[in-house]
Amino acid sequence: MWTDPEQNAQAFTIHAVGPVVQSTIPDDFAPPTSIATSGNFTSAVIPANGYKVLALGATSTQTGNIVISRYLDPAGTILAAAASTTALSGATVVVLNDDVPFSSFKYEITNTGGSTATISGFYVLLQAN
Repeated sequence: MWTDPEQNAQAFTIHAVGPVVQSTIPDDFAPPTSIATSGNFTSAVIPANGYKVLALGATSTQTGNIVISRYLDPAGTILAAAASTTALSGATVVVLNDDVPFSSFKYEITNTGGSTATISGFYVLLQAN
């Protein structure tokens, strides 16, 4: 975890400072706008940078799943707990809330539908609790 707030702000966009600090992940970690039929996208390992609570939201035009894996170490090699999964259904916003302690995480979006999925409304919120 960085101790210099300026370095923290360079890696994450801080949206609220007060009783609870909130941050979003950089666009570098966003999924592609489309996922092929029966395909998936898995993000790189994303540092949690000391934030404790995670929520991920997305909309897909096809059915599928969102899976979040949290890790105890920054490199993403020691799984903190079983992965959290939620189902995607066509054109419905889905939010996966997760509050297991972690140092880093990655997510996977899977398309199980019969055609290419368009991904929109993707957002990850990290919160210091």
